[in-house]
Amino acid sequence: MFQILRRLRRDERGQAMVLGVVVMLVLAVTIMVSVNIGQGVYEKIKLQDAADAQAYSLAVKEARAYNFLAYTNRAMIVHYSAMLTVMSYVSHAVYLDRTIGTAAKYLQYIPGVGAVFAAVSTAIKAWKVTVETVSRLLIPVLTALNIALWLAQEAMLTGTLFDLYTSKGHGNVIDKTDPRADVPKDMDSGQSFTNASLSSLFKNQGDINYSNAKNFLHVIDDGPLSSSPTMGLDPTGMLTRGKLVQANKLSDPNMAKYRLLMGNLANGVRREWTAVGKGPILIGRKWDFNLCVVIGQLRIRKTADSQIKSFDEGFEGNRKDQLYASDDIRIEVRPTCFLFGWKTIFQLRFRAAADNRGGFHQEYGSNKTDDHHPWMGITPFVTSDTSFINPRQNHFGYPCNLIILSKDMGADRTGSKPVYELENLSQNAFMEGSGSHKFDKEEENTQEGIYESYLDMTWRYVGGKQDKYAEDFRERTGGMMAMAVGRALYHRPNTWKEEPNFFNPLWTARLAPINTHWDEDHLKWIVPAWKDSEWLLNGIYY
Repeated sequence: MFQILRRLRRDERGQAMVLGVVVMLVLAVTIMVSVNIGQGVYEKIKLQDAADAQAYSLAVKEARAYNFLAYTNRAMIVHYSAMLTVMSYVSHAVYLDRTIGTAAKYLQYIPGVGAVFAAVSTAIKAWKVTVETVSRLLIPVLTALNIALWLAQEAMLTGTLFDLYTSKGHGNVIDKTDPRADVPKDMDSGQSFTNASLSSLFKNQGDINYSNAKNFLHVIDDGPLSSSPTMGLDPTGMLTRGKLVQANKLSDPNMAKYRLLMGNLANGVRREWTAVGKGPILIGRKWDFNLCVVIGQLRIRKTADSQIKSFDEGFEGNRKDQLYASDDIRIEVRPTCFLFGWKTIFQLRFRAAADNRGGFHQEYGSNKTDDHHPWMGITPFVTSDTSFINPRQNHFGYPCNLIILSKDMGADRTGSKPVYELENLSQNAFMEGSGSHKFDKEEENTQEGIYESYLDMTWRYVGGKQDKYAEDFRERTGGMMAMAVGRALYHRPNTWKEEPNFFNPLWTARLAPINTHWDEDHLKWIVPAWKDSEWLLNGIYY
């Protein structure tokens, strides 16, 4: 018996099994920890990808909206230019009828050449009737089309605002990129702007993202100012612009701004023939004839003009705006060919003008005849405030959108999607319930998440159980958060060819650094360590 015991005590067989069990346990724990860390990194990457995709998607929508405004504004300018061209044809046709046409009417009785002049007279009258008929039809149609373009602009603004304004407008980009991602409570959803008329478009006030909506709109002229605490009753400025179709008062600074800007732009794109005229003698819109004889010099000057004019309310019966085109003839003489000044002995004007008073006038000298269709004046359109006041904060008119996503990693939060955890270890572990549980009731253990025979692989206490900031973070985010900023850019960064505007479709989208977002106060509220990180980035160590 004693020999057997001594032999067993000296026998070293089986040690590898014991060491193997210990090593396998350590290896298993290491693998589980690695899997947990890897899974956490994977979930974080997916969450950040979802935030980046959504931020870029919204930035594309912002750029698309601004480009749409630019295209429609340019279309309005083209329409005004077309109206001015038609008015030029009308005034020129009236000139031809009242000069060459009148002469041809009498010259047609000359034997031999009378038939030619009769044909000329008939052709000129037919041309005059044609251009007047076209102008009566075309100008109201183009005016109505411009109003339709303005309404399309407002619809684009409202649709883009809905995407930025509410979580429900985000679409399925987030869900397709990361189905586990949550959109947490949006920033400043309790602001008083939720009582504005625009908020009635959206049913759930809790989904409102005040920051993104205001940042998109602050570049819109007559939208909210960047320093305004609320967006007001007319956040997009639609009601302000809508006054143009009714009031059109130049004395109103807001009205004058639109009327003069669009009028100058439309005048600036006129072709030479429309703007100042050109052409051969007698039949052209602009020409000079000089004749020097012994007794003096004769000069006949034919000039032309076509433009959008803005008048004061008190001018000739409150005419306000006018599409104007004229062809003027002036006959001047002077006693010699070189000395003394010119003296006007005869002047004749042929003018066509569509205005807000309701008239299309043809003027011969001082007589006005032939009232036709009214012109409603400058149509409302959307323009921009480039926000060069405090450019670091307002990004030179570049709108941003801030996307914040969270994911429940097993932290204590209710009402979220299913938590992330290794259920076979945290709930159905092979060791669960096998211990004596004598340490479970110890406060210092339970506070740190230590339970006998319970291997918890969740992020239930990420940031520390006792840390108040970490507790708030877990409550808001579920243990993981990702942020991204998308920005609509005009031209390229650091390449300033012109100020951002809504007349050139040069807007594009990109992701931007988080710390450039203008709503810094909200970021500090969401991320308590933001200020500490800011200090470190600025070189202040403590």
